[in-house]
Amino acid sequence: MEQNISEREQLEEIKKWWNANGKSILLGLSIGLAALFGYRYWQDTRNANAESASLNYDHFLELASKGPNADATKAGATMLEAYPNSDYAQLTALLLARLAVEEHKLDVAKKNLQWVVEHGQGKALANVAHARLAQLLLAEGDAKSALAELDKTSKAGSDERYTELRADILAALGKATEASRLYSKAVEALTANGGDPAALELKRDALGVSDESTVAK
Repeated sequence: MEQNISEREQLEEIKKWWNANGKSILLGLSIGLAALFGYRYWQDTRNANAESASLNYDHFLELASKGPNADATKAGATMLEAYPNSDYAQLTALLLARLAVEEHKLDVAKKNLQWVVEHGQGKALANVAHARLAQLLLAEGDAKSALAELDKTSKAGSDERYTELRADILAALGKATEASRLYSKAVEALTANGGDPAALELKRDALGVSDESTVAK
């Protein structure tokens, strides 16, 4: 009899405890399950978006390989709109800029390069966009603005790949000694990587700066 009373008492205690804590346990469990399934859904969606972006980018590349054309422009614009935060979109904008240059549409090219800058801050592709904007400005005869644009590249983009462009800009600004020094630096880097520095040497030699003044600088 005492054992039955004890069991009833234990059951009552369990009921009281459940009444006091059961709802919070169920709520926590439901939140946990929702978070788990939500994460899996987000992961699946992200993977699906990445795959879709890749397929659309491949399609854009196929169209762009034919040179500037309306279909490539349309496909590129769709990429930028649908996947603005992806590297595929930034690569698309860079290629759209190149196609625009081929059509002598420099304003369109600048617009696409600026898009890369705005959507890829701090990334390598943003540095590429800054450099190409600098090239366009230099081609338009605005060397001062070109230098200011090149200076916007982050430290990661201020390596040997940008040395020749900086030398070109400095030469256009009449800073022959500085330009010659940078051309020499670019020659050394290209030679070390197994490249042919002949074109760089021609640019440097055309400045008419003596080796002594270059070293002194």
